[in-house]
Amino acid sequence: MKPAASLALAVAALVAAGSATGLAAALDALAFQVTPPAVVMDFDGHTLKGDPVQLAWSATPGEFYIQTVEGVDRDATFRHYTVTLGDKAPRSVKSEPAWASQYWAWKSTRNTPTDPDLLIQVETEVEKNRIPIQSLADKARGMESGGGGIALQGAMVAATDSAFALHVRTLRLKGQFLGQFRTGPLLPGLTFGWSPQPLHAVAFVEKNGDLGIYDYLLNRHQTVAGAKNVLLPAWSPDGQKIVFLVKTGKKGYTLEQVNVTRP
Repeated sequence: MKPAASLALAVAALVAAGSATGLAAALDALAFQVTPPAVVMDFDGHTLKGDPVQLAWSATPGEFYIQTVEGVDRDATFRHYTVTLGDKAPRSVKSEPAWASQYWAWKSTRNTPTDPDLLIQVETEVEKNRIPIQSLADKARGMESGGGGIALQGAMVAATDSAFALHVRTLRLKGQFLGQFRTGPLLPGLTFGWSPQPLHAVAFVEKNGDLGIYDYLLNRHQTVAGAKNVLLPAWSPDGQKIVFLVKTGKKGYTLEQVNVTRP
């Protein structure tokens, strides 16, 4: 029997027995045990140019890939780096390695590894961010009159509202917050990374920038102590580690790691 299935049966048995106390204790006992973050490598603006947008594990222990971008749209420049434990700085490479592409496709997919029908949902809200140029009373009179200069001004204000509106996109899985994009494009995988299938979990960036872990089978969330200002959480293929970038200044980053075990 698969680990996820046996775990689900154990929890279901407790529920059927009506033991709320026993269920809570069992769920607490199944929480991930996570070590304090340890720095793998310290970057600065001279060794890692641009904003990081991808982080991937290699099948080779202690090797990672980081992709950065400078500029936007057609003016965007992508840079590629590999990081090896023990080295003093990342190594620039010409393109994204095949192993990094494979890992990223798995890390950033919308559906969970255990269920292709269980999807991350995207909620979109529009926040108007502008200085009013017409009073509410004038707007009301313009709508009531059905025309004239005030109505035209109202249309212009509506266009201005739309032009300066901020589209906020929030990622959720079964209601659990997994990330938010307030400016720029939505980049899958930037704020979350799946665990291997047997762990049925996802590492993600909480609203305050801390590292969180969400078990989507048990619907349990925990915060990793000491992991702050997190970006690009990435779970190791063997499920034993999570690496992530930490923003340390305007252009500075550290690559950090926590060890993860489950009883």
